[in-house]
Amino acid sequence: MSATTPTGLPELRDAHESDRLLPYVRDVWARRGYVWYVALQELRNRQITNVLGNLWHLLNPALSIFVYYLIFGLLLKTDRGVDDFLLFLTVGLFVFQFTQKSTVDGAKSVVGNAGIVKGIKFPRAILPITSTVTELLSSLSTFALMFVILLIGGQAPRLTWLLFPAVVALQLVFNLGAAMIAARMTTHFRDTTQVLPFFFRLLLYGSGVIFSVDAYAERPDVEFLFTLNPMYCLLTIARWTTLGGALHPALIVSAVVWSLVIVTVGFTWFRAGEEDYARD
Repeated sequence: MSATTPTGLPELRDAHESDRLLPYVRDVWARRGYVWYVALQELRNRQITNVLGNLWHLLNPALSIFVYYLIFGLLLKTDRGVDDFLLFLTVGLFVFQFTQKSTVDGAKSVVGNAGIVKGIKFPRAILPITSTVTELLSSLSTFALMFVILLIGGQAPRLTWLLFPAVVALQLVFNLGAAMIAARMTTHFRDTTQVLPFFFRLLLYGSGVIFSVDAYAERPDVEFLFTLNPMYCLLTIARWTTLGGALHPALIVSAVVWSLVIVTVGFTWFRAGEEDYARD
């Protein structure tokens, strides 16, 4: 029931004022069909604007793998301790790029839709959620290519491959939180979109994407620091499901905890600025 003024008339509210938590969540959930539709349309628009269309979704990651393998595998020899470095690099880079693209696109989701945000009342969380779902759909072809490369590279199908979608689902939760944090940061600091590529470049080198942490981090305290890195945990779990090997339970616990913390903090902080997005 809406509040009333001393005169008995309904109290006036800011048109962009955020609802309470549960109504807000229900409002977001009620628009899940809209999120799915917009994500599909955005994916189609990307294919139309690219000359090669769908093929570019496969060429782009394939070229990335070629460049990184040429530099780090053949020239710099960072493949120490890794038998199938090309496959090791493929899984790591494809999984890493899913988070990178989701966060970077999420950072632009609010400021890039300023006209809609100022003109229509709706739960703004839909914007970073939609951008993240779009990247999920875009990454499906990349992950399919990843498994093709694994087969060509001599990897036999294993039962743990069936667990890879669960890893992607966990990473999706993490990406949603990261996208919401980046989206609000960009409304305060527009240079966030310029800083993020450098941040992820540093994170790439510090998450074991292009080298084996076990081969280079010989001290236990250094290995423990990597366990606190959510990207390293997600990459290692993904590699375990696809390439096999050992997996310490602490990495699973760390990845799950980080994902839940990031999505909770991201949603809470993003929603706290709901009323300001239309004014920025």
